Amino acid sequence: MIDTALRSLALAGYRSYNNDLEQNRVELKDINIIIGANGAGKSNLISFLEMVSYMMTRGLRNYVAKQGGARSLLHYGLTHDNQIRGELHIHDSENKKEDTYLFCLEQAATDQFFVAQEQMLYQASGFFKPYERDFGSGHQEAALADSWDSTERTLRNYLERLKVFHFNDTTINARIRTSSSTADDSYLRSDGGNIAAFLYRMRETKEELPYYKRIIQHIRSVLPQFYDFVLESDRNGNIALNWQLEGVEEVFGAHQFSDGALRFVALTTLLLQPPRTAPMTIILDEPEIGLHPYAISQLAREIRMASKTSQIIVSTQSPLLLDEFSCNDIITAEYDITRQCSVLRRHDESELQDWLRNYTLGELWQKNVLGGLPL
Repeated sequence: MIDTALRSLALAGYRSYNNDLEQNRVELKDINIIIGANGAGKSNLISFLEMVSYMMTRGLRNYVAKQGGARSLLHYGLTHDNQIRGELHIHDSENKKEDTYLFCLEQAATDQFFVAQEQMLYQASGFFKPYERDFGSGHQEAALADSWDSTERTLRNYLERLKVFHFNDTTINARIRTSSSTADDSYLRSDGGNIAAFLYRMRETKEELPYYKRIIQHIRSVLPQFYDFVLESDRNGNIALNWQLEGVEEVFGAHQFSDGALRFVALTTLLLQPPRTAPMTIILDEPEIGLHPYAISQLAREIRMASKTSQIIVSTQSPLLLDEFSCNDIITAEYDITRQCSVLRRHDESELQDWLRNYTLGELWQKNVLGGLPL
């Protein structure tokens, strides 16, 4: 089990999720594969975590503006509720402590949110009472983002790293296809825009070189013609994601990767990077898009490898990807037409023992045994 991880999440009033916080509570494990039909709430759960990450860098107002305003984030506008609430529980087994972050956002007259409630609880082993902090209300950004208290900063740093990695934009002008500064190499950005610098640092660092070689091997398993990256800094200190084919002298640019190949390169780099730089939590929204069936199988293998050091949260529409995991890894998101809201359900292998003797998880999903199909 991962030492530090998000172990439970509850949300209310956010997009397709109604205002019942307890109904919308889900336990999280080291690997969490979220399935469901279009519009069932998979991506909404992912984007809620992304919003929390923005909040930790005073980016709430920016996030809300990019999403089209507060009304677009509320559960069906103002017809049901004008608040969004969240509760995130983080467990640190190594240091024997628990952190809980609670917040409530309320719509302001400007179609933005203000923070109506914000609290944190910190329970250390051996202490009867938890450390409690009430940040008050009325502020436009999360107060935790401005805290300099060491206990509060530890929680903030974890929540800030709830990054959602989006590698779906592989258009000709996408950042992942452009050069990046060699100085921008400390971590892989959520859009892969600095992947060349990140790989270069890995290749040139003795302790990280084995991880670079492993990434190359996995890329070759899907792209057998691929030989290696050609990573060289130009006179301005920028580096491009150039590469070579096996046995060919010509150097190709990132623009000559197919969309699917480039996505697989980015996913492999993210999932197989050194533990020192790996995010505590890796969040991916439908990473299988554009991948060959064999590449999806390899992606699943890489997810399992990454789960040794990082918690994994993945939404998917792929029965092939689902087949690679166990029933205990699966969360189904379904849309309840009667209540007009999304509902989350975690599965247990014991409830499906008879079915699993004859069918794979992907087949059970397609038969609607797991739920998550359009009604």
